[in-house]
Amino acid sequence: MSVIRNALISLGAFWLSLWAAWIFQLPSYDKLINAVVRDETVLTAVAMGVLSSTGRTLAAILAGILVTLIVSGRKPELWALIVAVLYVVDAPVRHHWGYPATAWDRLWQSVDLVFPAVSCLIAALLTAYFRRKRSRS
Repeated sequence: MSVIRNALISLGAFWLSLWAAWIFQLPSYDKLINAVVRDETVLTAVAMGVLSSTGRTLAAILAGILVTLIVSGRKPELWALIVAVLYVVDAPVRHHWGYPATAWDRLWQSVDLVFPAVSCLIAALLTAYFRRKRSRS
């Protein structure tokens, strides 16, 4: 019964984080992108991917923390894997191009897709680490 409860908590945290992503999406991140992206290098593609996923990244971080704090078990941070996988598989990210995408475009799209999931896992691991450290002392 605990497994079903924990899975439902993870799915619910993902669903709530998708709604929260709309709230966290910065309306003026275009100015940040224009300030960063000057040429088509690898670093600018990564920066573009990170900046274009800010709302989903903040929501994913909160979902990872939420799952780690609510789920019961010895390793609650593992349940954040469900949220991270759902952010990669079922992310509301759609890109439409009027011309074939270049390698630079594909790189920033990949970073845009994967960065929230990685951030979710890192937040869950850090939360679990500090929670264990606090409970031991």
